[in-house]
Amino acid sequence: MPKKIAIIGAGPSGLVTAKTMLHSFPGTFSPVIFDSQDQPGGLWNHTPSNSNGAKKRAVTLDPQMPTNLSRFTVAFSDFAWESVIHGEPPVFPQARQVGRYLSCYADRYIPQDVFRLGCRVVKTEREVQDGVAKWNVQWLRESGSPSESMRSEHFDFLVVASGYFAQQYIPSIPGLEKFSGPVIHSSTLHQQRENLLQVPENNISKGKTLVIGGSMSGVEAASAVVLSRSSSMLSANEIPSMSNQVHHIYSRPFWTLPTYLPHGSEETPFFQPLDLAMYDLGRRPPGPIEYYLGPIPEEKAAKTNIYFQSLLGSDYEKYAHMSAPGQTQIQPPWVAISNDYAEFVRSESIVASMGRVISVQPDDVGLAAVQYTEPNGQVQTIINVAAIVMATGFTPFKSLSLLPEDVLSQLEYSATDPFSPLILDKGSTVRSEISDIGFVGFYRGPYWGVMEMQARFLGKLWSGNDIVYTKDQTQSIRSLRAADADLARGQFPMGDYVGLMESFADDMAISRSVLGEDRSGPAIPARYLYDTLTDTRTFSANEADKTVNALRDALMHDGEVAQKAAASAIFRALHGLWKPRQAEIGDRSGNLVFYPRHPTNPAYNREYVCVETRVSTTGQGTSQKVRSIMRLAETGSRAATSEIEMWSVDLADGVSAGEMSECWHLTPLRHELKGEERVPGKYMILAKSIGFESIYWYTFHFEGVSISSWECAELEIPTEDKTELDSGKNYRSQTVYER
Repeated sequence: MPKKIAIIGAGPSGLVTAKTMLHSFPGTFSPVIFDSQDQPGGLWNHTPSNSNGAKKRAVTLDPQMPTNLSRFTVAFSDFAWESVIHGEPPVFPQARQVGRYLSCYADRYIPQDVFRLGCRVVKTEREVQDGVAKWNVQWLRESGSPSESMRSEHFDFLVVASGYFAQQYIPSIPGLEKFSGPVIHSSTLHQQRENLLQVPENNISKGKTLVIGGSMSGVEAASAVVLSRSSSMLSANEIPSMSNQVHHIYSRPFWTLPTYLPHGSEETPFFQPLDLAMYDLGRRPPGPIEYYLGPIPEEKAAKTNIYFQSLLGSDYEKYAHMSAPGQTQIQPPWVAISNDYAEFVRSESIVASMGRVISVQPDDVGLAAVQYTEPNGQVQTIINVAAIVMATGFTPFKSLSLLPEDVLSQLEYSATDPFSPLILDKGSTVRSEISDIGFVGFYRGPYWGVMEMQARFLGKLWSGNDIVYTKDQTQSIRSLRAADADLARGQFPMGDYVGLMESFADDMAISRSVLGEDRSGPAIPARYLYDTLTDTRTFSANEADKTVNALRDALMHDGEVAQKAAASAIFRALHGLWKPRQAEIGDRSGNLVFYPRHPTNPAYNREYVCVETRVSTTGQGTSQKVRSIMRLAETGSRAATSEIEMWSVDLADGVSAGEMSECWHLTPLRHELKGEERVPGKYMILAKSIGFESIYWYTFHFEGVSISSWECAELEIPTEDKTELDSGKNYRSQTVYER
């Protein structure tokens, strides 16, 4: 008879656990998934509630928010994005699309009778009789009447798949409860952005918004607030100003990475999604790939900083590397992902400071003075704070409160350490002393591939197959818990993603598929297909092939993904103020500023309002501001080619897009030459646009991920179309822009 498994949580980790138990170990297990929501997907679920009255948790992800990692990492090994989205899937899917992916995954692999949706688990008990453990799971139906009795059922195994993000965390700060302005957790910011734009009620016109907390959510929240304000002002035909700055207080050094990074050889450099570049197996030293787990020594932290410095470039580092000036000891740097944050810092729309908030002192008009302590011990004060965004993350404790105290004791539970609340072995999956309970998705980081490996590991362990751990990891977790939180802990307890994937693959004899040379390409889930002898094997292999074939294109310097990446890299790097260095011909000699705003057309993902100051050549000293709109489509039908579009402004309102005036077509990335030698870290991208009367050539000179300068050359249309930039003798105008 199949062994019964209770799985708490119908998010990605719960779904992949059920799927793995059913299809990789056919006939061995009978899983049941409990979730209080009425649809699978967990935090990614954006479908409306059914009419059965089941209680639906508040969604904590913005449906339009793109994933931080590409679709190659945010996927399971045996289900391709191409099977969910017809045509070319987006490189960075939106949260609502991830919800759709998970729904399709559940439909494909998991029978409906496996789900107990709308059922909230309130308690579990571990009962041992004659040396055999059983789990009693007790739950209530969310749609039931208040008097409905609790139900229960016994299972052979229990899987906690409710994850780290179980409950918002807001620290206790003296005076915060007395502050009358908006206090918003970053996870609900997308639902409450209007609260930050209501001038009369919240004194926003007089005050500042303070974002507390570093890492991913702090960077995203600070950028989102500035973008919303910029969009609001531009839509009112106003120019954004720095009068309403966003202050960001972070407690740890971090680097802000854009979604596309330069990669490839010096002969053929190109842009790739950041996870494909950072999780490249070729970056590991020769020999077996070892998994690193434990406190991070200062030398390792220094090497990480050097890597990011060389990758991103010195100009970008000024605004993307947040640290404490004069600090002597190098802390393990954290990473945040944003295409806007560094440029908002450059423009001083975001003022970032390292420290810890110690008090909030409200006044009588709805504003507050907020004090924070710098790393050197100095106390600083931010005055006129009108709104506070708490980007302070989540705690996993709520999901663990369902477990019996004696079990938590055996798992060395700490109620005060959200970094490592449990001491678990094998990639935070199990403890040998109490191996009938497992954890899937109880892991922070690029976790889709890892949680799939965790589910496989539990299946092999519980099916009675021999499996040998590569090493005991509990002592390493204990050392992490005991390490200095500021000086030795990394951002993620198990931050070595590539090493962890390889460690799981080695323990379960999973062969990684080859891309070119064996030690090349990123460690994406589709390269670690589990070899099973079930009726889904052919389907799974075909799905993995779809993903791997798409990956091969993404790894080509002249492939479609690389071209889209180049367009996105140019678009992101143009953000902000540019000054003309020279205007050899013509009168385009004024400043040019690219102001970001929310796209005004759903067919596009990113949009600028471009304001050009044109100085008269008559000697009168007069000037005029000319507006245009720049757009980029990264998903949808308009993203079929790698183009950046320029639109005129509708003269009727001066805000909306009028007619398309230019469409920049990119050419392959080229390495910038200095004499006969290549200049390390410097590249150039050419773009060509044909208008009604002219051809425009744009040349973008990159240093790392920043554009150091760019030029626009306008040519008269010749008798036959030009395909290369010539010496410039027939230019109408040529302007070089610099910061």
